[in-house]
Amino acid sequence: MNFLYQSLPWWSWMTLLAVPPLIFLLYFLKLRRTPVQVPSTYLWSKAIEDMHVNSFWQRLRKNLLLLLQLLFALMLLLTCLRPGCDGTELVGERFIFLVDNSASMSATDTPEGITRLQSAKKQIRNAIGSMPSGASAMLISFSDSASVQQSYTSNKSELIRKLDEIESTQRTSDLNEALAAAAGLANPGRSSDKESELDVQVADALDAVLYIYSDGGVRKVPQFAQGALTPEYHAVGSFGDPPTNVGIVAFSIGEASETDGSVQLFARLQNSDDVDHTVSVSFYVGDVLQDAVADILVPSGGAKGISFELSGEAAAVDQPTTLRLKIDQDDIFMLDNEAFAVLNPPRKSNVIVVSANMDYLRYACGTDAIKKRTNVEFHGVDYLEDKEYLARSLAGYYDLAIFDSLVPQTMPQCNCLIWNEVPPGDRWKRSAVHSPTPVLDYDGSHPIMASVKIGGLTIINSRDIEGPQGSLSLIESTSGSIAMLGPRESYLDLVIGFSIVETDEDGETNINSDWPKKLSFPIFMQNVIENLSGLSTFAAGASVQPCDLLTIKPSVPFEKINVRGPDGTTTELKPQENRSFLFSKTQRSGVYEVSNPQSGEVDQRIAVNLMDANESNLVVREDLNLGYSNLKRVASQVPQRKEFWPWLLIGSLILLMAEWIIYNRRVFI
Repeated sequence: MNFLYQSLPWWSWMTLLAVPPLIFLLYFLKLRRTPVQVPSTYLWSKAIEDMHVNSFWQRLRKNLLLLLQLLFALMLLLTCLRPGCDGTELVGERFIFLVDNSASMSATDTPEGITRLQSAKKQIRNAIGSMPSGASAMLISFSDSASVQQSYTSNKSELIRKLDEIESTQRTSDLNEALAAAAGLANPGRSSDKESELDVQVADALDAVLYIYSDGGVRKVPQFAQGALTPEYHAVGSFGDPPTNVGIVAFSIGEASETDGSVQLFARLQNSDDVDHTVSVSFYVGDVLQDAVADILVPSGGAKGISFELSGEAAAVDQPTTLRLKIDQDDIFMLDNEAFAVLNPPRKSNVIVVSANMDYLRYACGTDAIKKRTNVEFHGVDYLEDKEYLARSLAGYYDLAIFDSLVPQTMPQCNCLIWNEVPPGDRWKRSAVHSPTPVLDYDGSHPIMASVKIGGLTIINSRDIEGPQGSLSLIESTSGSIAMLGPRESYLDLVIGFSIVETDEDGETNINSDWPKKLSFPIFMQNVIENLSGLSTFAAGASVQPCDLLTIKPSVPFEKINVRGPDGTTTELKPQENRSFLFSKTQRSGVYEVSNPQSGEVDQRIAVNLMDANESNLVVREDLNLGYSNLKRVASQVPQRKEFWPWLLIGSLILLMAEWIIYNRRVFI
């Protein structure tokens, strides 16, 4: 506790200091007597009492009134000294707390030895306790998305309860959505009056102080409308020495070798420290140690690439296999010390070809590369009415359907290549026949047209194609597009506006294009099958980041599947209309197993990894860039003195009232 001695001038202090002695002396003044006739017994008791009171040299008796009056005077003097203490108190009426709970906030480099998130919550808890009486605050947590934990309230207990519920995540950090939520609640919207052509503000701005608690490792904020907000950046983490952390920021499976089937695995390690670090890395296939590399030197503030080789025999798995890479040394951030990849058994895609003249399609689909990875069925026109086709097409059995000069009434649940026809409905349109058709241009940058050279291609009759919104033209003639890729729900349809072989009214076939005679035709068909049937050149399972939405397509169209997470929890999923499954509970890194709930057999595995260079860079940023403004970190809240004198003044008034009551009781009794 400290005092402010200069609150009154010196002469005021002298006057106040004279009050206690005066009160004390008043009890020894001689009383002016008034003649009164009273009973003798009462007279003697009063005379004895007066003799005690008015005798200056007599010992002073205990007197409650004197004690209360002196105590009142002393408390009044203490009040004038303005006792208080120095503390921190938020200045304002409205506050918005943004707390970062991304993956990097799990680092344990704080002075208290706790995680960055725990340190941020501790600081916010103290800030809430320092809010002025009647002030309101809002609480927002953010990673790559924002969540309003508590809207504006003046209930400090509720704010602290919601703060305690915030947990760390393994997500990346993006401040844009959190800033948009805060700005939308503090800044008013605007409305445009078309008649007067005025831009009218529809509400008053609500001034608020925006406290951002983060380590600063967020994505760039392109622009930020500050408006009525006053932002402050409170950096969380250690300052001075950069944090010691080496993490895995990339782990992938390369192409399988054409000669021996071996597979290369690539990884990249990143060092956040300003000194070099040496680490050891272990590589596991399943639970078996496959390889280990010791004394890998990762340069300061840089990265180091490493590779492993999986033999053809080890890569030829017959069931989904987990590959795991682990840094053996512990550090302050363990989330990036381990990474996963998945090697699934190769699965051939199912392709159906329906045509009346399929010789050229048989030739194009008969290459070794397509046969090795694709099951291709060839059927005539009548097969579209077969019950087997109807059941398979609706169940999502096929990965790609190729229709030559025909189209089914109901499109199958897969991607399609359609020659000389358009899908049913009014979303696709085609022009009248025009002849001849010189090719003007093609999109060589698209994967379907990669390495496809169609210069000098002869096309006699064709129709221009116009697809739905979002369609992409792949081949252009002088009159318009003759090959277009367009969307259909969650599928893609490649529509080509000419045929290879035409059949006239007499049933005779005529060659309409010489494309099958050119080398580019089997290359084009291979590109179509690889890109539209979901083929990959190796059997590596997909790797995604935590909280990404997974689209799962099993090897066979199950009626339902089970997904088992790294923590052992199992979720049952039902298929979407396209027979795929959507899974969103990927909050934790690790391997997720997809299995048939009836047999329990694992169909595939999916690896979920953090692997984000920005999150693994644990250096606490001194500045936070918000659009056009650059915020410097602040250490603490604004110092504010806490005063005790109002409570002393109230206590003095209570003493004065008690003295007055006691005095009146003595007079009238």
